[in-house]
Amino acid sequence: MVTVSVPARETSGIGLTYTKRLRRARQLRFFGPLLAIVAYGGLGLHQWSALSAKVLSNNFYVQVAVCWVPLWAICTAASLPALWYHFYLDQKFGLTKSRLSTWLLDSLKGKGLAFILGGAIVEIAFVSHKLSPAHGWLWAGVLCSLLFLGMIQLFPWLLSLFYPVAPLKNDPLQQRLNRLAMKAGVRVGIISEWRISGRTRQANALVAGIGTSRRILLTDTLIAELSEDEVEAIVGHELGHCALHHVSQRVALQGVMFCGIFWLINLAVDNGLMLFVSENSNWFDLRLLPGFFLFWSCGYIYCGVILAVLARRQEKAADLYCWKLVARVEPFITAMRKITDLNLMVFDKNSEWKYSHPSTSDRIAAAEQYGKAHGQ
Repeated sequence: MVTVSVPARETSGIGLTYTKRLRRARQLRFFGPLLAIVAYGGLGLHQWSALSAKVLSNNFYVQVAVCWVPLWAICTAASLPALWYHFYLDQKFGLTKSRLSTWLLDSLKGKGLAFILGGAIVEIAFVSHKLSPAHGWLWAGVLCSLLFLGMIQLFPWLLSLFYPVAPLKNDPLQQRLNRLAMKAGVRVGIISEWRISGRTRQANALVAGIGTSRRILLTDTLIAELSEDEVEAIVGHELGHCALHHVSQRVALQGVMFCGIFWLINLAVDNGLMLFVSENSNWFDLRLLPGFFLFWSCGYIYCGVILAVLARRQEKAADLYCWKLVARVEPFITAMRKITDLNLMVFDKNSEWKYSHPSTSDRIAAAEQYGKAHGQ
């Protein structure tokens, strides 16, 4: 058993402080780029970008990509203060071991992926409406849903761009988790160790991928700090998401909301309500790009709030599935306490709506109640 180095009350107080400040950093990370987009359009830089794109190429798709580059650059620059503040918080609260150079390299990798993902969304939006003016919003919503589904499928590979990911060498634990997956009726492939201990003390586990490519990923910090019973309980929770088809539900709801976002944006374009352009604009007008991305970003955040409601219900269902699968609640309870101590993510019931998970205290209380009801 691993002893918790910080008393529970002290950990809770530190965790509350860290979580609140981290929330502010994330808000700054959202509002900074939005203000940058407003400045970009308000100063007329999008008009210069549109003219430059037409000079560089006669191909509309290339022109859209060219216009995306300066917009992405200014959004990236505006997000750097929030990213640095996040790094400062992790250092202050002892969560990170990374050097500034390592953090900067990881940030650049993340921004590179954001450039590709954001550029794909922009291309999908403009191309869909260009090829199908009447139903472009529907095609854009479907294609963006498929894009995000592909990101889920590629998630283990994307992780390997930031951290070493290798097959788990702990044979007894591997066999135990394979038996657990078989008991849950969930087919998994490789069980991997996600080696993050050189950069952080935080711990996590997930089951990523779909179908035969599904993988169990465990951070080396989780393996080091939790007992095998506790690791099994955490993986049992993740297998619950698979057995209960939670990913499919989230993707379906997200697809519907994506279609709704594009429908509203298209409505704004048709009625001359887009920012930074004249009333007589259409999807062939490259000056739409900053206004489109501003509307898309806001819509995506609001959709995230709705998705979080579903996610919290799914987390509770996955918890219940875990308790039934493992037939014990004690390993789950002790694992959640240790992970809270390692990750310092603490929030109360009133702040729960801001997150995709219920508060840890409520999850532990529910586990204790279940245990008492079932003689555990």
